[in-house]
Amino acid sequence: MWLIVNKKLKKQDVMSMWNSSGNANYNLLCCSLCTSGPDSHEHLFFECSFGMQIWNGVKVLAGIEDVCNKWDSIYEYLVRFGSSKSARNVIGKLVVGAATYFVWQERNMRLFSTKQRSASRLVEIILATVRLKLHTMRFKRTGQVERILQDWSLPRGLLFEDDDCG
Repeated sequence: MWLIVNKKLKKQDVMSMWNSSGNANYNLLCCSLCTSGPDSHEHLFFECSFGMQIWNGVKVLAGIEDVCNKWDSIYEYLVRFGSSKSARNVIGKLVVGAATYFVWQERNMRLFSTKQRSASRLVEIILATVRLKLHTMRFKRTGQVERILQDWSLPRGLLFEDDDCG
């Protein structure tokens, strides 16, 4: 997440600035996920059509459907709720982290191998990953948390303690 937040991932837009010899034409390179836009920080995760399918597939269950498909909006959400321990905000942060991780992984897989996964498969993987992480967490017993457990198909008695999530 540090690399993503600080825009330090090695994408084609960053690598094109390193090219001092002029031997490579990075203008010909495009996003390996949608093949229509540039492989840039702004495009890759949430603006390309593939990334949008993934983001739209996970954000409703995470309760962050109001966060639009722009990195600045997502970053603002992360900063605003960065220290929050409410179940909804913890899940939102987990979903953002998992979505960016698996989109980056898919991008690299497509660049460096012939393997490809569909957007719907990545949505399933992201939600399963977050669900597994939620099994390890403890939340206060509230009506909101009960609804979240139901939405995520988690056992009701598993995730409760007397304090905030830990």
